[in-house]
Amino acid sequence: MHQNLFKWSDKSSFISPRSKSRDKADIANQLALFFEILHSGKTPRINSDGITSHKPVIGGGFQSISGGSTGLPKIIERTCISWILSFNINNKFFNLSGCKVALFGSLNHSLVLYGALEGLHLGCEVHYLEGQSPTKQLEYLERENIEILYVTPTQLRLMLTAKYKNYRIKSLKYVFIGGGSTEQNTLMELSELAPNAALKQFYGSSETSFISISDKFTPKGSVGKAYKDVEIILGASPNEPVKKGEIGRVWVRSPYLFSKYVGENGINSNQVSGWVSPGELAKFDQDQNLFILGRIDRIFKIKDQSIIPEEIERYLLAEKKVKMAAVVKEYDILRGNKAIAYIATSDAVNVEKLIDECISLIPPLDGSLKIIELTLANFPLLPSGKPDFCKLELRGV
Repeated sequence: MHQNLFKWSDKSSFISPRSKSRDKADIANQLALFFEILHSGKTPRINSDGITSHKPVIGGGFQSISGGSTGLPKIIERTCISWILSFNINNKFFNLSGCKVALFGSLNHSLVLYGALEGLHLGCEVHYLEGQSPTKQLEYLERENIEILYVTPTQLRLMLTAKYKNYRIKSLKYVFIGGGSTEQNTLMELSELAPNAALKQFYGSSETSFISISDKFTPKGSVGKAYKDVEIILGASPNEPVKKGEIGRVWVRSPYLFSKYVGENGINSNQVSGWVSPGELAKFDQDQNLFILGRIDRIFKIKDQSIIPEEIERYLLAEKKVKMAAVVKEYDILRGNKAIAYIATSDAVNVEKLIDECISLIPPLDGSLKIIELTLANFPLLPSGKPDFCKLELRGV
């Protein structure tokens, strides 16, 4: 078997409790088709409604769809080896081979696809729990003695809404959390739920794969230090780095980068001479721990002052009862914009108090911040498990 292609190890199995009752094609069959296309010399593409075959990529590759949390999704092409390298690194450091792995969310989200392919490649038992309720997720993790969990912060918060039933998942060894930073109270709840698990927050994107990963020494609010063989520069461009401690745009160079966007031509401002930017602002501390501040394309102005929506979201999510938060802008003739924060809670919260506290933290919000409560069930999410900001912006139109 070609060493540059993913393999479905003879020791691996794929289990999807709900697949037989769903209208969509069985997820195991979709993955089997993915491998069939790949090993026939063609390029498989993971779409929202299944797997399609496309012209071959030199060296062996595949295509996936970006999350599209702030705009239209893009078709991303990358080589298999760009992920296989990190499979081997993760196996070396975390001994994943042969473990029981659980995944939430849709297969067309890169985190879920990565976890599935890594597990199958390394001889794991992969459990696909997409569509399960929080209670059923916890019951399943406990009953099946799951050892590895790949999850987004939003999926994690939702799962923890069922924690009141006093589950204890002692089998969990590692929880890999990707797709955004996770507030401290959520991590503490998770530690109570899975007392033997090492919580590994990592930072990356569909285009970059792993950029940084946390360890037991990582300070609060950080996504850790650079992942093995990853170079990170903060600045307007890779050739214009900021001084230590200053804020800059994230630029990454590593063996794990994607190859190209399919169907797009011309210069991409997020790619410069082998470097790729995920489009976010960050800063380093003195020990090179990375702190992500927010996406550049989400920043907007109120009273001519720049607002980073993630700063408001992080503050709202620090309130234990707030399980989801997303901030969008709305045009305002006097201020330029006003901020609308959508939240979903597990219990009643004092909205006026939250507004006052946010304004105290970010004074330009005075008179412009509005908080709207949605139910957990009605909070719009993407297949990636992240808030659907486009849908939320349309609610105010």
